[in-house]
Amino acid sequence: MILFAYAGNMDIERFTKHVPSAKKIGIAKLPGYSFVFNTTGADESSKANVQSSFEPDAVVWGVLIELDDNEKDNFFNPDPITNDLKLDPVNCIGDDGYIHQAEVFTAKPHALNTHLLPYDWYHARILKLAKQAGLPEIYISQISLMACKTDPDEERRTRKMKRL
Repeated sequence: MILFAYAGNMDIERFTKHVPSAKKIGIAKLPGYSFVFNTTGADESSKANVQSSFEPDAVVWGVLIELDDNEKDNFFNPDPITNDLKLDPVNCIGDDGYIHQAEVFTAKPHALNTHLLPYDWYHARILKLAKQAGLPEIYISQISLMACKTDPDEERRTRKMKRL
Protein backbone atom coordinates (compact mmCIF):
# COMPACT_ATOMS: atom_id res chain seq x y z
CA MET A 1 0.00 0.00 0.00
CA ILE A 2 0.97 3.63 -0.35
CA LEU A 3 0.30 6.08 2.47
CA PHE A 4 0.03 9.82 1.93
CA ALA A 5 1.70 10.95 5.15
CA TYR A 6 1.37 14.41 6.64
CA ALA A 7 2.18 15.88 10.05
CA GLY A 8 3.91 13.41 12.41
CA ASN A 9 3.77 10.49 9.99
CA MET A 10 6.28 12.30 7.76
CA ASP A 11 8.94 11.24 10.28
CA ILE A 12 10.14 8.27 8.24
CA GLU A 13 12.80 7.24 10.76
CA ARG A 14 10.21 6.96 13.52
CA PHE A 15 7.63 5.39 11.20
CA THR A 16 10.02 2.58 10.18
CA LYS A 17 10.38 1.55 13.84
CA HIS A 18 6.78 0.32 13.64
CA VAL A 19 6.69 -0.47 9.93
CA PRO A 20 10.08 -1.87 8.83
CA SER A 21 9.09 -2.10 5.15
CA ALA A 22 8.24 1.62 4.93
CA LYS A 23 10.12 3.47 2.21
CA LYS A 24 9.74 7.07 1.16
CA ILE A 25 8.70 7.36 -2.48
CA GLY A 26 8.86 11.16 -2.55
CA ILE A 27 6.78 14.20 -1.79
CA ALA A 28 3.33 14.67 -3.23
CA LYS A 29 0.38 16.99 -3.18
CA LEU A 30 -3.19 16.06 -2.37
CA PRO A 31 -5.46 18.41 -4.32
CA GLY A 32 -8.97 19.15 -3.05
CA TYR A 33 -7.97 18.89 0.61
CA SER A 34 -6.96 21.37 3.32
CA PHE A 35 -4.50 20.91 6.18
CA VAL A 36 -6.12 21.80 9.52
CA PHE A 37 -5.62 21.35 13.24
CA ASN A 38 -9.04 20.05 14.26
CA THR A 39 -8.62 16.56 15.71
CA THR A 40 -9.06 16.30 19.47
CA GLY A 41 -5.89 15.05 21.13
CA ALA A 42 -5.75 13.12 24.39
CA ASP A 43 -3.65 15.98 25.82
CA GLU A 44 -6.48 18.54 25.39
CA SER A 45 -4.96 20.09 22.29
CA SER A 46 -5.71 19.85 18.61
CA LYS A 47 -3.83 17.56 16.25
CA ALA A 48 -3.36 17.68 12.48
CA ASN A 49 -5.95 16.49 10.02
CA VAL A 50 -6.75 16.80 6.34
CA GLN A 51 -10.27 17.44 5.18
CA SER A 52 -11.97 17.64 1.83
CA SER A 53 -12.30 21.20 0.56
CA PHE A 54 -14.29 22.95 -2.14
CA GLU A 55 -11.69 25.72 -2.43
CA PRO A 56 -10.32 25.59 -6.00
CA ASP A 57 -6.68 25.95 -4.88
CA ALA A 58 -6.89 23.68 -1.82
CA VAL A 59 -3.90 21.35 -1.56
CA VAL A 60 -2.07 19.45 1.15
CA TRP A 61 1.58 18.51 0.73
CA GLY A 62 3.06 15.41 2.29
CA VAL A 63 5.21 12.35 1.83
CA LEU A 64 4.31 9.18 -0.05
CA ILE A 65 5.35 6.08 1.86
CA GLU A 66 5.22 2.61 0.36
CA LEU A 67 4.81 -0.31 2.76
CA ASP A 68 3.85 -3.97 2.83
CA ASP A 69 0.11 -4.51 3.20
CA ASN A 70 0.71 -7.07 5.95
CA GLU A 71 2.25 -4.34 8.15
CA LYS A 72 -0.82 -2.10 8.07
CA ASP A 73 -1.85 -3.28 11.55
CA ASN A 74 1.50 -2.00 12.88
CA PHE A 75 0.30 1.60 12.55
CA PHE A 76 -3.46 1.48 12.06
CA ASN A 77 -5.97 0.39 14.68
CA PRO A 78 -9.17 -0.50 12.81
CA ASP A 79 -11.27 -0.78 16.01
CA PRO A 80 -14.29 1.51 15.45
CA ILE A 81 -14.64 2.24 19.19
CA THR A 82 -11.05 3.09 20.18
CA ASN A 83 -9.80 4.69 16.97
CA ASP A 84 -10.57 8.30 16.01
CA LEU A 85 -8.99 7.96 12.56
CA LYS A 86 -9.88 6.25 9.32
CA LEU A 87 -7.97 5.59 6.12
CA ASP A 88 -9.49 7.08 2.97
CA PRO A 89 -8.42 6.30 -0.59
CA VAL A 90 -7.06 9.33 -2.46
CA ASN A 91 -5.22 10.26 -5.63
CA CYS A 92 -2.03 12.24 -5.07
CA ILE A 93 0.26 13.92 -7.55
CA GLY A 94 3.87 13.04 -6.86
CA ASP A 95 6.77 15.37 -7.40
CA ASP A 96 7.50 13.06 -10.35
CA GLY A 97 4.25 14.28 -11.96
CA TYR A 98 2.55 10.89 -11.71
CA ILE A 99 -0.79 10.22 -10.04
CA HIS A 100 -0.44 7.79 -7.15
CA GLN A 101 -3.33 5.95 -5.56
CA ALA A 102 -2.77 6.14 -1.82
CA GLU A 103 -4.54 6.15 1.50
CA VAL A 104 -4.64 9.07 3.91
CA PHE A 105 -5.57 9.34 7.57
CA THR A 106 -8.58 11.53 8.27
CA ALA A 107 -10.35 12.10 11.57
CA LYS A 108 -13.75 10.57 12.14
CA PRO A 109 -16.54 13.12 12.74
CA HIS A 110 -16.80 12.45 16.48
CA ALA A 111 -13.10 13.34 16.92
CA LEU A 112 -13.32 16.79 15.31
CA ASN A 113 -13.25 20.06 17.24
CA THR A 114 -13.44 23.75 16.47
CA HIS A 115 -12.34 25.07 19.85
CA LEU A 116 -8.87 23.64 20.52
CA LEU A 117 -5.50 24.79 19.23
CA PRO A 118 -2.35 22.71 18.79
CA TYR A 119 0.40 23.09 21.36
CA ASP A 120 3.43 25.12 20.34
CA TRP A 121 5.79 22.13 20.47
CA TYR A 122 3.50 20.08 18.20
CA HIS A 123 3.20 22.97 15.75
CA ALA A 124 7.01 23.35 15.74
CA ARG A 125 7.45 19.61 15.14
CA ILE A 126 5.13 19.69 12.12
CA LEU A 127 7.10 22.61 10.66
CA LYS A 128 10.41 20.84 11.26
CA LEU A 129 9.19 17.65 9.57
CA ALA A 130 7.78 19.62 6.63
CA LYS A 131 11.16 21.30 6.11
CA GLN A 132 13.03 17.99 6.42
CA ALA A 133 10.67 16.40 3.88
CA GLY A 134 11.37 19.17 1.39
CA LEU A 135 7.81 20.43 1.14
CA PRO A 136 7.33 23.75 -0.71
CA GLU A 137 8.34 26.84 1.27
CA ILE A 138 5.04 28.61 0.57
CA TYR A 139 3.15 25.67 2.05
CA ILE A 140 5.40 25.57 5.13
CA SER A 141 4.86 29.32 5.53
CA GLN A 142 1.08 28.81 5.48
CA ILE A 143 1.32 26.24 8.27
CA SER A 144 3.65 28.51 10.27
CA LEU A 145 0.92 31.17 10.33
CA MET A 146 -1.64 28.82 11.88
CA ALA A 147 -2.52 29.59 15.49
CA CYS A 148 -1.13 27.52 18.35
CA LYS A 149 -0.95 27.80 22.13
CA THR A 150 1.65 27.28 24.82
CA ASP A 151 1.36 23.91 26.50
CA PRO A 152 0.32 24.54 30.12
CA ASP A 153 2.21 21.40 31.21
CA GLU A 154 5.67 22.96 31.41
CA GLU A 155 7.41 19.65 32.03
CA ARG A 156 5.88 18.08 28.91
CA ARG A 157 6.54 21.23 26.89
CA THR A 158 10.21 21.28 27.91
CA ARG A 159 10.59 17.56 27.13
CA LYS A 160 8.93 17.89 23.72
CA MET A 161 10.87 21.04 22.76
CA LYS A 162 14.18 19.33 23.60
CA ARG A 163 13.37 16.62 21.04
CA LEU A 164 13.16 19.24 18.31
